[in-house]
Order: sequence, then structure tokens, then C-alpha cells
Amino acid sequence: MTRSFVFFLGIAVCVASSGFAAGPAVGPVASEPIGIAMGAGVFILSNTPVTGPVDLADGAELHTTVAPSDVHLENGVDVRIATRSTGRLYRDRIVLEQGAVRMNHFDGMPVQAGGLTIQADSFDTQAVIRTTPKTVEIASIGGTVRVTDAGSMMTRVSAGTKMAFQNTGATGANPGGQNTQTPSQTGAAPAQKGPVSDKKAILWAAGICGVAAIVIGSIAAAEGKNPF
Repeated sequence: MTRSFVFFLGIAVCVASSGFAAGPAVGPVASEPIGIAMGAGVFILSNTPVTGPVDLADGAELHTTVAPSDVHLENGVDVRIATRSTGRLYRDRIVLEQGAVRMNHFDGMPVQAGGLTIQADSFDTQAVIRTTPKTVEIASIGGTVRVTDAGSMMTRVSAGTKMAFQNTGATGANPGGQNTQTPSQTGAAPAQKGPVSDKKAILWAAGICGVAAIVIGSIAAAEGKNPF
């Protein structure tokens, strides 16, 4: 075994170990959008001012300012978020945190507001839901709207009528009544665990290089040659 072969073997082992330790970078994994939002002016999506059509991630928070915003979800639900209103949009529900929304075709898509859950009886149901610090107001434009509190049926709001309920300030409960309030999200898709830190990668590579040096030195000593 020649001296140069031993030397380049050591370099190759160190380079390979460094690449293995660092590993491929793993970036954020984009989730499938749940719908699209658009507005006549600027609106705030997960703390970022935006204009024009934009995709919505599951759990995105949308806040309007001086103009309303229209949302079309992949499941066919249409939502108009009124001016100076805030809503959080999920794949299976909408949480109205402030202001008002107009809901179209929202059967199977409950709206949670002020501790209440509002659901449509049929696909053609249309309703306006408005929150104030003290009340939740529900008006049915067409079809019947069911109102539940912690899973218990309270009443139905029939077409052409309006009712007001106490605002308890609780949001995030699921339609079944169990509290599953979701932590705050940015609207961006969740990121997977990133690559090994640089410090760990360097230590790993240094350890491999050290072992390689010992092996190469042993080979060279057995042949009675200086490895370098």
C-alpha cells in the first residue's frame, strides 16, 4: 500500500463522514390549502398584510380593516368576512373571534362564536353571524340554523328571523362540546424537524476522522512507513 494511497484514503473517509453527519436539509412541508381569500383592499392574513387572491392554510387567521374579504373554501363553503372582523379558518370549522361573517352553503361547516356553535340545516342555508362584547347575534337569510352550547341544542333560527345570545367569550370548542381550543398559528404550514445542528455535525465528523487517522496510522506502522 503506497503512502499517497493511504493519505487520500484518509481524506476520502473524512469528507464522506462530514457529508453523512450534515445530512440533507429538511425544509418546511407545505400543507394543502383549504381555500382562497380575496378582498377589495388590504387585509391581514396571519399578521401579514396581503392583497389579491391568496391561498389559505389550515388554521389561518384573517383580519379585515376597511374593506370586507371573501373566502371560498375547497369544501364549497363561501364566507364574507365583514370590515374590522377577525376569523380563524380551519378545514372543518370557522372560529369568529371578532366582528361579523356572512355564511353561504355551510352545512357540515360549523361556525364557533362566543361559546356557541352555529350550524346549517341544509346546503342552501345562508346566515349572518355577528359578535359584540356582550352578545352573539344570528340572523338566517335562508334556511334554518341550529344553535348549540357545549353540545346541547339551544334553539333553531328560522329563515327571515334573528336571535341574540349571551357572549361567553369562549371559542375553539368542537361541535361535540369538548373544548379543543387550538393554540395560535401563523397560517404557515408546520415545519418538520430540521437537520442535525452544525455543532453536532462537526463533532461527528471529527470523531470519524479521528478513527480514520488511527486506522491509517496503524496500517502505515505495520508497513514501516510514515503515513504522511
